Amino acid sequence: MKRKIIVFLTVFTLVISCAQFVSAETDLKDKAFETIHIPYKEEGEYDWRKVVKARYTDTKEPIALSLTYDGSLYATVPKDRAGDEIEAFVTDYITFTDNDESMYEFHVFEELSRSGIVVGNDKGEANPLKPITRAEATAMLMRFLGLQNDAHTSKRFSDVDESDWYYSVIMSAYSHGLVKGDSEDTFSPQRNITREEFTVMASRAVEYAKLGYPKGAVITYADADKISPWAQEAYDMLGSYVESDYDYADEMEMDPVRILNPGKDATRFDVAYLINNIERFCQVYPSADAIKFGFDKNMPVIDGSTSTYPFTEAVYEKLFSNGGNHRQKPAKHSKSHATYQKLINGEIDMSFASVYPASDILALAEENGVEIELIPIAYDAMIFFTNAENSAQGLTKEEIGNIYVNNAYTSWNEVSGPDALLYPYCRNNDSGSHAQMEKHFLNGKDIHPEVQKETSFTMSNILTDVMSAKTETPLGYGLGYSIYYYFHNMDLFYNTKTQLKLLAIDGIYPTDETIADGSYPLSNNTYIAIRKDTPEDSPERNMAEYMLTPSGQDCVESAGFGRLKK
Repeated sequence: MKRKIIVFLTVFTLVISCAQFVSAETDLKDKAFETIHIPYKEEGEYDWRKVVKARYTDTKEPIALSLTYDGSLYATVPKDRAGDEIEAFVTDYITFTDNDESMYEFHVFEELSRSGIVVGNDKGEANPLKPITRAEATAMLMRFLGLQNDAHTSKRFSDVDESDWYYSVIMSAYSHGLVKGDSEDTFSPQRNITREEFTVMASRAVEYAKLGYPKGAVITYADADKISPWAQEAYDMLGSYVESDYDYADEMEMDPVRILNPGKDATRFDVAYLINNIERFCQVYPSADAIKFGFDKNMPVIDGSTSTYPFTEAVYEKLFSNGGNHRQKPAKHSKSHATYQKLINGEIDMSFASVYPASDILALAEENGVEIELIPIAYDAMIFFTNAENSAQGLTKEEIGNIYVNNAYTSWNEVSGPDALLYPYCRNNDSGSHAQMEKHFLNGKDIHPEVQKETSFTMSNILTDVMSAKTETPLGYGLGYSIYYYFHNMDLFYNTKTQLKLLAIDGIYPTDETIADGSYPLSNNTYIAIRKDTPEDSPERNMAEYMLTPSGQDCVESAGFGRLKK
């Protein structure tokens, strides 16, 4: 039987049947929540005051974990309610009787009131700065998840009586694994909850509902060492979303430091702030393109070179709401050499590759009976650069070979440059940039040992090494190489365009146009690298197909690379 879904728009009602989206994070039998979606396209101009969410059709109960995205209304609901009819509605918020428009705290409470997470006390007050008890915080978390207060556990706490208002709330939360006691026999429901206690509870909720979260959150707060060991994992998961304070203790400091105060009693606002951030940023749903290419069911395991991490970021942001918090999104890329090794060993499905595999990688692939397939998705090129003050305009490919293989020149005036010393820098042998050197210049030889003494071990290092290579007495300038779009993308961090200059190669200067038309002699592509025996219907081949669509090429452009297809 098809489920009927009633969608309430602003002026009319539409009855449609819904498709169900089930995340592939875990097997269905292991999931406590399911995500469903119905077609929904918002009408008119965007109005931040009119937030559309889902609610159950029969009870009109709002669903906190819901949002509209890319033509659909999504809702994450407890598995036992996944068969209930849902509808879209334009939410309203509560204006609390103690509202103070000068306090940001009330804005967060208003947002949570849209879905019934906070409703105020019997006087209609929010009391955002009032401490909150363990029982009250548990109740807010249960309302946020939409779980019923129907405990299925034989556990008993000596200080939680069946006559207490919070009995079913606490025991239900315990049965779902969201809370634990202060001890084996006590819960301490009336004790104020600490910030780190609630952070742990919230992290359990995120895990239970299989929501997204920001991997690799780095806690740089001054008192990060004060986090209790039992709460560290929760802060690693949600640390960027918790409330923190300013420490004004050192009056000599121009800027106060941020502190977590993990052991501090949490206020109602502290709890609301974290719940609101989870609601806003941890709901990860697929776009229409993600569903079309099957990425709602299965995303490929992606890695790549340092320079291609923007591809992975762009793809996840384009294919999913809050895509940066998708559980499969890697926190960073490995380097080219390591990524190719992982591909050969079957540890990843695909790589965004800026370079051909180096000779030792090809040998490793052959040894393991693996053939690597490279599918072009974008334009890029190898480039050479020097200090901006250097009057040299270019090099020939022959001169570059002589510099790096033969260590043939000591001065720029030997290669049509100024009377200044030449300081060449190279990359380590297991880098993608070295693979480019092998492809274009080395012809099976090694970089000269004297040149290898000035090896830059990261892509950013060779930029900064050449910047700092300039000398005044005697006058001298550095020389380095990298990837064209990486060089331009790093301008934001290193001022590459003002401190360094690109060199023409064989008289052709690298530009978007000369790279795209192939006239620049070191032009090449960025690729998706996969194992050649990968099945045609695999997620990684689907990704390669997607990257050549207009939407995929938008990802190329937003990653800072050249579109292969206009």
